[in-house]
Amino acid sequence: MRLKDKVVVLTGAASGIGKATAELFAREGAIQIISDIDEEGLKETFESLGEAKNNTFMMKVDVRNPSEVKAMIEKAIEMHGKIDVLIVNAGVVRVGPVDTFPDEDYDLLIDVNLKGTHYTCKYAVPYFKKQKYGSIITLASVAAHIGQTAHANYCSTKAGVLGYTRALALDLAPFNVRVNSVSPGATDTPMLQGDVAKQARDRGLSYEVVRKEFEEEGVMGRWAKPEEIATGILYLATEESSYMTGADLRLDGGWTTR
Repeated sequence: MRLKDKVVVLTGAASGIGKATAELFAREGAIQIISDIDEEGLKETFESLGEAKNNTFMMKVDVRNPSEVKAMIEKAIEMHGKIDVLIVNAGVVRVGPVDTFPDEDYDLLIDVNLKGTHYTCKYAVPYFKKQKYGSIITLASVAAHIGQTAHANYCSTKAGVLGYTRALALDLAPFNVRVNSVSPGATDTPMLQGDVAKQARDRGLSYEVVRKEFEEEGVMGRWAKPEEIATGILYLATEESSYMTGADLRLDGGWTTR
């Protein structure tokens, strides 16, 4: 077990990549604090962990709310006295042309993807500095590296996550704390399925046609499974990546190689 007795805090655990990560980390022996704003989905993730539920604590957390994020970090310290791995996974997507993009949708993207990432790191960093070790993993996106039609607002927030991660890596290097990001490509999650469904409606196309477009963006001709992204997150969480910081792990099916 590569994470036996390691304390892991994971946001966005109710579905998709977050759920797959919680399940993989449970099999690897992690002690987990999992959170999400979706309480029902979070309970489903918790129940899927089997006997590992005994080493898991779940909390409903809205990462837009700094007091809730702070309480999650403090709960982890109260229960275990340390955080070995922080996975900043909570995120949302909204798509549409810039000229008609609703302000409230852009506010949501910024509040969850950017400010939520900041709050999650902000309240954990003092403990990482004190203990002088650990790994922080943020979730960027292929959208941080390329432009996508009708994704300007979303792309801007994920590019922000990438910049935030690189700068934080410099700040925490003197404390022996590594900070890296993962950039998934098209991954078969409820979030991407909803994105594709909206684009299909807006463009007057079928879901299958738009999905095929996304599948063909990478060179492998398919979407990733959430479990495939979780394995990359696991690598960054372990000592197998001990000389890696300020880096971005692109798990994009070759999308950015074109």
